[in-house]
Amino acid sequence: MAPNNKNQKLRNITLFYNNKREDAMMHDADQNGKIRQFSLSTLSGAIAFATAISGTAYAAEIEEVVVTAQKRAENLQDVPIAISAVTGDNIKAMGVKNLTDLGKSTPGVEMNNDTPLQPTYNIRGIQTSDFTVGSDPAVAVYVDGVYNGRGAGAEVPLADIERVEVLKGPQGTLFGRNATGGAIHIITKKPQADDTTELSVTAGNYGRQSADLLVNRQLSDNLYGRITASNNRRDAFADNLAGGFSAGNQDTQTYRASLLWEPTADTEVLWRADYGVMDQGSALRTSIVPSLQAIDGGTDVFGDYALDTPTIEDRDSFGTSLTVTSDFENFTLTSITAFSKFDSHLQQDEDGTANPDYMFGSANFDEQEQFSQEFRLNGATDRLKWTLGASYAQEKLEHVTDAYFTAGSLESFAVYEGVKAAYENAGLTTTELEDIAVQTRQGMIAGGLEGAAVATFVYDLMVQSGQADQLLAMFGAPDFITASMLDREQMAAQLMAGITPWVMADTPWNESVTNTGDYRSAAIYGDFTWSLTDKMDLTVGARYTADEKDFTIQSAYQNTLPLALTGGDVDVLDPNGNVIGVLPIPAVPAGVIPAQPFGMAFNNNGVADLYQELDDSWSDISGRIVLDYRWNDDVMTYVSLSEGFKAGGFNSFSAAPGIDPSFDQEDVTNFEVGLKSSLFDNRMQLNTAIYSYEYDNLQELDLVGAPIPNYYLRNADAEGQGMEVEVLWAATDNLMLGGNYSLLDTEYTRYEVLTAAGETEDDSRVGQPRVGTPENKFNLMAEYSLDLASGANIVLRGDYNWTDERVGTISDPSRVVEDYQLMNLRAGWNSASDRYSAALWVQNVTDEEIAGGYGGTGAAIGASPAWRYMPRMYGADFTVRF
Repeated sequence: MAPNNKNQKLRNITLFYNNKREDAMMHDADQNGKIRQFSLSTLSGAIAFATAISGTAYAAEIEEVVVTAQKRAENLQDVPIAISAVTGDNIKAMGVKNLTDLGKSTPGVEMNNDTPLQPTYNIRGIQTSDFTVGSDPAVAVYVDGVYNGRGAGAEVPLADIERVEVLKGPQGTLFGRNATGGAIHIITKKPQADDTTELSVTAGNYGRQSADLLVNRQLSDNLYGRITASNNRRDAFADNLAGGFSAGNQDTQTYRASLLWEPTADTEVLWRADYGVMDQGSALRTSIVPSLQAIDGGTDVFGDYALDTPTIEDRDSFGTSLTVTSDFENFTLTSITAFSKFDSHLQQDEDGTANPDYMFGSANFDEQEQFSQEFRLNGATDRLKWTLGASYAQEKLEHVTDAYFTAGSLESFAVYEGVKAAYENAGLTTTELEDIAVQTRQGMIAGGLEGAAVATFVYDLMVQSGQADQLLAMFGAPDFITASMLDREQMAAQLMAGITPWVMADTPWNESVTNTGDYRSAAIYGDFTWSLTDKMDLTVGARYTADEKDFTIQSAYQNTLPLALTGGDVDVLDPNGNVIGVLPIPAVPAGVIPAQPFGMAFNNNGVADLYQELDDSWSDISGRIVLDYRWNDDVMTYVSLSEGFKAGGFNSFSAAPGIDPSFDQEDVTNFEVGLKSSLFDNRMQLNTAIYSYEYDNLQELDLVGAPIPNYYLRNADAEGQGMEVEVLWAATDNLMLGGNYSLLDTEYTRYEVLTAAGETEDDSRVGQPRVGTPENKFNLMAEYSLDLASGANIVLRGDYNWTDERVGTISDPSRVVEDYQLMNLRAGWNSASDRYSAALWVQNVTDEEIAGGYGGTGAAIGASPAWRYMPRMYGADFTVRF
């Protein structure tokens, strides 16, 4: 029998919600707002309030949460770091299934992810936007102290979790890897000295079915084992009007096993292993272009969709670690040895339509394995607490990116490029330009001009490459006549002999690029806390990191443009456009003129056969200094200065003359002042933090270039200022209230303009906000516990979230996700014996229509999609314990 927990103290609750957006409308972001100057008056006022009321006595209190953010067990309220921590019990109470769910309502954190295989974690506006493998994440994710090097392996189900700690700001002096944005630490439950079996099942709308099985056994006096098995299934929440497959469904299985052995009273050996399988449809991305929606039969971002590229999210993952902890007389030695690997396949419909003229699919295949070893010493005396560590990690990976088009996609691309040029100064939004391009394309089809845009585009390429002049020489044209003198429209009409049937047939056009990487990282670090007085501590930490990377990129043009000529006279023009003669062009069937090799997705700035072996290294010394002062037993303030470092990397998709294939390391310097307090005899917790940081050489992936856009990763600088407030209040013995608020202002201060890719100073984003960072965000929570006469109890909980607008895509800062609100409700019941539990829940109670993001690679051909958060979800949970 499991113990009866119903009389425990009210648990510490950190607020996390399932964010949704109320309105999917887009508008121009306000780029003129100046960076706010934050005053310490807010914090000083909070200190005065906290110290004035900290001695008042009350009955109920909030239970302590113990964290290990500083590599020693400490009360969350005693740690001079901005941390949001959530316990495993609260993870269940909130219906949270993964990190993306957790981050949606954590103050200062954004995790707007539509696929678990390409997640982005944003802490205080610091994130890595690179979905390739050429760079490392800015926010480090750890599972039981083991660093996870790739985002595709980081999103794991949060079943049987002890707690999750979200550390904000640069981290490095206490962890095995450095991080510029922060760290997310998932701590799973250890085997316990008891025999417990627990089964939890969930059923909900859209065919949701999930189950979690936990078995814990004491195998001997000093050996304990724990096994968990979880599965989660859900159908798609909309229909594919094009038929054939569905998108946005879920199907995952996760298995964990652990053994805890205590050979002596001073030594603990903990082995963990996990295995996971994902086999589901990938994210649902739907076109936002009105004309394309109409052609597809009336699709909508918040309704049914029409896709022609099957969506796939497959992943097999395995990991194991061995943690040995030995206590000696004056210190503790910890060794963590870990190995993990995964294979994944992510395939997406990038254009959000089933129109073959806009067909754009992508697939990413990853094989990754990593090994890490960390040694750590911890010790403490009356006046000094210290940590010393050394770590080494090696990661080996292979990444293949495929792009799927048709010849019709190239025609759509060429039409869109022409429309953008024609309406360059018209003040139209991107969506309006895309809609005009679709209508123009339809008009050309009706007028018998299918292929005209590609033909014009191809002729321009032939002129630029010199191939057109070679043809003129072949035809015996006079030496003084060059291809640039011929009437461009007439020559494009000549080329339609080969281009038009090729485009009308929607001929498949596939491209691929392959990357391999071998990354090594070594570091030594130390962190020391001196008690200067009984109330004041000084912490100093430092870290030296050395990273080495070997990288390859391989890509070649796999397709050719069919060249043929209809034959006939073509006007010869002088520099002013006046006709000065006529040149007869012979009719040439397909196959006579050498086909034009070409790349669209991986154009490589005209490099037809690309293979590069690259290597580089980066090293850095970073650290932190913290001064904290305890005003009394219940109020502590701190001031800190910390630095973070992230190694540079490589452009994964393409190369170009004038663009360095590698990019610089990131550096962040963060200044922070904070307050942590437990008031009214621990009936209330009030924590605040005010911070300001400078972000140097941030690594930003963007789709740039003309006439063919390519993905390049640039360096830029930014700065940010913000504040966070978290409050938890045990209003009565039965009622818990809570809330948090975050304010964040970010701005680019330097922006690398890639002139070699065709950018100009007009493309600079200096003064603009960072992508995906709302300025304001707040959450409210209420939980009421009611004891029944039978000994059972009922818990009623409600969560409310409001999130400010944010820039929705790096490619177009004018596309803004509007502010939104969300409400979740839950009613739970626990039996008197605590053997049975049941709950009814609703997420997104008011069924808000919330877009998660706009744009993406489909924007390159004028077919921008958007993805949405979940509609209203409801269901029931049931748990039995043996």
